[in-house]
Amino acid sequence: MASNLEASIQMGCDFIHDFACSACEEDGLNTEAKQFCNQCTKYYCDNCITKHNGLYKRHTLLDRKDVEKWAAAPGSMDILERCERHPGEALKLVCDDHDQLCCYVCVAVDHRQCSSIQHIPDVAKGIRKDPEFRQLPQRVAVLRKQIEDMKNDRMKNRASLRKTRTAIVDEIKAIRKEINDVLDKMEKTTVQELDRLVSDQEHSIKIDMESCTQMEDELKNIMDDIQNKDLSGEPPLYIGFRKCEEKIKQANKILQNMSNVSKYNITFCKHNGVEDNLSSMKTFGELNESNVFGAQPSTSVFPRDHVLAIKGYKDYNVKISSDNYTCCITGICELPGGAVVTTDYNNKVKLLDQEYIVVDHCDVPKYPYDVCHIGGDEVAVCVSNLDDRCELHVITITKGKLVTTRKLSFTHGCYGAAHYGNNLYISSDTALYVYTTTGQLVKKLYEDTSDSNTVFRLAISNDGKNIYIPNPSNNQLITLDNLGNKLSIFTDPDLREPYGVHATTAGHVFVCCFAHTVLQIDKDGKRKLATLAREQDGVWGPRALYFNSRTSSLVVGGWKDTLLVINVR
Repeated sequence: MASNLEASIQMGCDFIHDFACSACEEDGLNTEAKQFCNQCTKYYCDNCITKHNGLYKRHTLLDRKDVEKWAAAPGSMDILERCERHPGEALKLVCDDHDQLCCYVCVAVDHRQCSSIQHIPDVAKGIRKDPEFRQLPQRVAVLRKQIEDMKNDRMKNRASLRKTRTAIVDEIKAIRKEINDVLDKMEKTTVQELDRLVSDQEHSIKIDMESCTQMEDELKNIMDDIQNKDLSGEPPLYIGFRKCEEKIKQANKILQNMSNVSKYNITFCKHNGVEDNLSSMKTFGELNESNVFGAQPSTSVFPRDHVLAIKGYKDYNVKISSDNYTCCITGICELPGGAVVTTDYNNKVKLLDQEYIVVDHCDVPKYPYDVCHIGGDEVAVCVSNLDDRCELHVITITKGKLVTTRKLSFTHGCYGAAHYGNNLYISSDTALYVYTTTGQLVKKLYEDTSDSNTVFRLAISNDGKNIYIPNPSNNQLITLDNLGNKLSIFTDPDLREPYGVHATTAGHVFVCCFAHTVLQIDKDGKRKLATLAREQDGVWGPRALYFNSRTSSLVVGGWKDTLLVINVR
């Protein structure tokens, strides 16, 4: 009977019943059910119902005229066996054409034309010995762990995002305060200028009033003297007349001079540029949303294959009074707001504003090597001391201050770092490791033990497909794929002791060499596009570089107390 069932199923679905007898199914048979028992929650054919009634005389049965109630009745089958599309039906069949588990209703409705439908009991034979089935618990456990890790990462990401919002809001408020301070200063200067003008004009008015009073008094006194003299005494009258005439001339002259200024007045005409400039700016700055890989979209105006040329240079002094030695800038990265964080191998970690002025610094154990941005207001600083101390210090920038919040320790060197997706890439001098952001080792991605300094620094392309590794020992730039396979080995006469490498979000790749050169390499890491700067341009022992897309400039640091900023076009 079972073989007849399989044959009928293989040929089509003419004998697939909407409800099959539960008792017959247990014997591997396929018989149409005629009745349904509410208490047993099972289906029975005409033969099996007789046996059922002999055992359970008080059970309530539903025949075919009440078939619409059958599927609605609560089923006794395990939830694992229940059909999701038809909850009252059990999964009994497999459609090979669609690789889909089916109940009898599924087959009748959706799989009547399918060529291969099999009974699950037949297909399930020997499942316990199936290697894939035996590995299922481990596979599910690994996947559940990955899901849990992803949830934890997302929770941390959400917390970091909220911290980033708080930091950006603080920065916006700081900008607002700076603007308010500028406006307050402008207001104070304008009012002071107004007070000076009012004071000058009041002084002029006071002088005019005093002159008028004096003239009026002198004329009145002369006329009083003339009128009080004896009318028979002509000489005194004559003298009074002449003096009065003289005073009248003086008074007319003074009045004439005063009449040139009909009225003292001050007007105010605002500078439209202040209001126009502010109203033209809708926000305090540009907000960039990270993509799914955690990399910021490029703001560079240069296409990926554009060969850059130098426009000019400028040095910015980053040495501070507490520095004990000449600066050695070994790492540079930029925060979303435009601030820059540098690692000074000889001194400390420094925070620079957009004008490359040091605004804060903090100490880390000897020696700080590389620094990379890991999201929001957080950076990671590599610390290695002859492998005795190999750590990654996570530093948070809050209200313009550098604060170490946590650290990860390694059993190998920690000289270079990059963040991509949910992973940290750590270079150990001869190998490249991948870790989770919580410090769990994922795998060793690449190793080159032919010499020391073979894997000292790294950079990752914006799409995550290419990993660039300078190899100063062999004067090479190695390009790997994200599986650790070597894609290319680049050499060039100007590529001597390559040390620092940077890949921009637009696809540009830059390498700085300890032999005083800065090079632009194509995205595939196979050819030199340009030698951008040399020693005569101010490059000296460069150890790190970064491309600032906002200002279209390369920031280069090395064995100098200054950062060299190279403007490009």
